[in-house]
Amino acid sequence: MTKDTSRILDLGTGNGHMLFSLQDEEWSGPLLGVDYSETSVRLARQIGLQRGEEGAAVRFEEWDILNQQPGQWLEDGFDAVLDKGTFDAISLSSETDQQGRRICETYRDRITPLIRPGHFFIITSCNWTRDELLNWFVAADGQLEFFDEAKYPIFTFGGHQGQSVCTLIFKRRPDGH
Repeated sequence: MTKDTSRILDLGTGNGHMLFSLQDEEWSGPLLGVDYSETSVRLARQIGLQRGEEGAAVRFEEWDILNQQPGQWLEDGFDAVLDKGTFDAISLSSETDQQGRRICETYRDRITPLIRPGHFFIITSCNWTRDELLNWFVAADGQLEFFDEAKYPIFTFGGHQGQSVCTLIFKRRPDGH
């Protein structure tokens, strides 16, 4: 991945802070933030204008990943798909789909096609452990495989070690399957 050509998608972008931080670190490839909240998208766009980034490589679009088909801006896939709490929020819902599955059970199937073959899905969670995230995202179909993880300070409580945040990186198989 290179800073000037990599396509990055931020799921549940909120106010766009992550993408603006990437721009501040000189990422100039196409950056897209999506959120189901029209208000969040409007705010992110407004912040972008205030930062003087009209027409810059960062865009924001309203999109409900669980209930809408991807727009044309999602067609080519992304080199990195970022999730910093979106899956956490979705997994708190008791809502079910037409097959009676909790909506969080469809999340992996919805995000995988957004990731270019051979590229990355990066998820940060405060609700799930490393092993639980591995169970959610490494499936029998083998489309996503564990690649790496971020290291955070470890604490001990009740004789068990852990960390308060978990960030895992998954790679979509190069053959796209």
